[in-house]
This record gives sequence, C-alpha cells and structure tokens, in this order.
Amino acid sequence: TNLPDGFSMSADSRTSCVTTRTAVLVAWVAVLLLVAAAPVPVVMMKTTRAKSMSVFLFRHGECYQPACGTHLCTSGISRARFLPSLFANTRRLKPPCKLYAINPGKPPFMAREYETFIPLAIARNISINTSFARGDEQTLANAILGDLDAGAVVAVSWRHTMIGAVATALGCTANMSSRCVAGSWPNLDFDTFVHMKFQRNYNGTSHHHSSWKIVNASTVHMGFTPVCDTPNELSNGACTELRRCKNTTQQHFAFD
Repeated sequence: TNLPDGFSMSADSRTSCVTTRTAVLVAWVAVLLLVAAAPVPVVMMKTTRAKSMSVFLFRHGECYQPACGTHLCTSGISRARFLPSLFANTRRLKPPCKLYAINPGKPPFMAREYETFIPLAIARNISINTSFARGDEQTLANAILGDLDAGAVVAVSWRHTMIGAVATALGCTANMSSRCVAGSWPNLDFDTFVHMKFQRNYNGTSHHHSSWKIVNASTVHMGFTPVCDTPNELSNGACTELRRCKNTTQQHFAFD
C-alpha cells in the first residue's frame, strides 16, 4: 500500500487490513445471495380487452298498399329470400344469432316485418322474437343491449319510419348516420340497412364489464333489385319490370 511520506505500516497491520477487507467482501456476497434467493412479489396487471357486437336494422320488404294489405308483395318475398345471401362468406357479414321483428299480432297487425325474416330464420335455424310492437323501440333496445354476449350479431326488422327511433334508443346519433333519426328513411328505399357496431371493455381479472357503447353506424346497400309489383314502383326506378301484385302469407316461404 502506498502511504504518504512520514507514515509506515507494520506487517501485522497489513495482514489485519487484508483480513478485514476479505470479511467485508464475504459479508456483501452473503447479502447479495440472500437477496437473490428471496421471493420476488409478482404484480398482476389487469388486462382490459375490448369486446364487440353488431346490430343490423332492416326495413321490411316491399309492400305497397292497398294492393297487398298487411303482407309482403311478390317483390318483398323476393327480397326476403335474398336476405340469407347477405351473410354468405363472400359478403363478409357475420350472420345473426338473434332476430327481432314487430309483433304481427298487435296493432296495426302488419305481418310484413315478420315475413321479411322468415327465410333468414329458416336458413339460420333460429326463431324470430316478436315480443315487441310499434312504440316499444326503447324497450327493444334495452332488451338487445342487456342480453348479449361478446361477438353476438342481432338483426331487427322494423317499420322504416321508426327504424331511426330504434337506432336512437341504441345510442346512435345523426352524426353517425342520417338513418339514426326517426322518420328519415326514404319511402321508396328497401335496399339499404343500417349496420351498427358496439364495444365494451372486459376486465380480464373479474367478471365485471362496462355496458355496450356504440362506436359507429353505417348504411349498407344490399344490391338487390326485385321485379316490380306496381306501376308506381316501375316509374320510380325501384325495380326492373312490372309483375302483378299478389296477396301473400308466410306459407309462401315454406317451399325453400
């Protein structure tokens, strides 16, 4: 060891110093080994995953009064039969697991919303929920949002003048889509439907989750043009050629 001038260290002192340093080093090694061996507390991070679901709002198929009354006309039946193809793999729309339609047994006793979904119900092997009538739009929305699992898809067949009321009750606003306003649906538009997407957060460490919240809404075109039932349809370009309108019942759908 280098010492300043005037200082000296005996052999015993040097040996004692080395011994002391060694002891300190050994003590530090022991401390480090104890720290390494001690259990490290694991902090569980809460993972939040976003879950989604979709709701489709459809207008009933074509039916022009007074010729067809409360049921679909021939063109409406054609559109109803077309609906299942919307959910084929090539269309990239996940098929619905639940169907809702206006109750045909309550005033004003219109069956066309229910009939519109008959081919789709048969194709998907599911029933049509007809627990709700016109004026029950808020109750319908509550039922949809309160009884759905993540990944679910719901389709609703409703009167066009009240589709906006259903959409509003589900949380849609005019800024998302103009169809989310009651009474905004064009009278001669049977070819479009509203696709609403919802999301909620799910806490991976518990069974609690937030309520469903709409994230966007879009208007989708089916791209289907039926044969006309009335001269008025033909003159407005709503169909391709005129066919005589027939009064129909849901039995017409049982042949496919």
